[in-house]
Amino acid sequence: MLSMQKVDAADFNQLTDLNLMRMLAALIQTQSVTRSGELLGLSQPAASRTMAKLRKALNDPLLVRTSRGYVLTPLAQTLAPLVTKALAAAEGVFAATHFDPATSARTFQLATTDYGAQAVLTPLASTLVQQAPYTHVIASAWKTDTLADLENGQVDLALYADAPLPEDFHASELFKESYVLVVRAGHRLLEFANAPLAELLAAAATCGYIVARYPNNHLDVGDNVLKRLGAPMGQPTLSLPYFSTAPMIVAESDLIIALPSRLAQRYRQQLPIELIPLPTESETFGYLLIWHERAHRDPSLQWLRRTIKQLVSAS
Repeated sequence: MLSMQKVDAADFNQLTDLNLMRMLAALIQTQSVTRSGELLGLSQPAASRTMAKLRKALNDPLLVRTSRGYVLTPLAQTLAPLVTKALAAAEGVFAATHFDPATSARTFQLATTDYGAQAVLTPLASTLVQQAPYTHVIASAWKTDTLADLENGQVDLALYADAPLPEDFHASELFKESYVLVVRAGHRLLEFANAPLAELLAAAATCGYIVARYPNNHLDVGDNVLKRLGAPMGQPTLSLPYFSTAPMIVAESDLIIALPSRLAQRYRQQLPIELIPLPTESETFGYLLIWHERAHRDPSLQWLRRTIKQLVSAS
């Protein structure tokens, strides 16, 4: 039982006030109203008022004077271990609403394409080392059931091209993106770089080309881009499960591929490849950061979303 005396339920509910709970814990520790107030940074009048509220809530004096000074009442002694546990639990609840990246060991689950990993995770990595050294980001491949994984909490955030989303999902556009044709240095298609789009596409249709198939090998992304623009593309020479190895193959062959420009620009700094713009608005798309309503107010995920957006806008 909580008490050997009657405690009014309405008054006892006041102990949900963390300030009262802290005062009670300090009182049990110090057996002094004055010293309890000092521990909590309260003035003497404020400590006395808080003590009065405690006595009313618990219907007990809590401290009584004896020939040896003030001592805890039997009820206060009974409450001592309970208050310690209750205060720790209550403060733990409120601590969960605060995220400190410098000390947190939070694991983040993020679904992405290899393009998202290049465009977003590359700049994020150094920031994590500097600002959140104990966190862990687990990146998994975007797949057809990624939205379900977001909904059930198996994935925290996802990176993907813009698309209609179901109800209860949130999205923030990180940037606008467009496609470029990627060819090796000295490729014959470079002669058409400044030609009208129709001539460029006709010439591209005479080249061997690479397509990326995702998610789960269901979609020929590069193939669709060129065909949607009107190029009479035949069968691809090579189909890959992702974009990222294509530039290395292109650099050492006559094959071509249509890639998102950010990815292509990154590889251009490392490989002997050239980029040919595809001057059309129809293939411009937004790249999104996606999350479910269940993760919308999580402080750690709010921090990660904010950090990602700041990094991408600065790149």
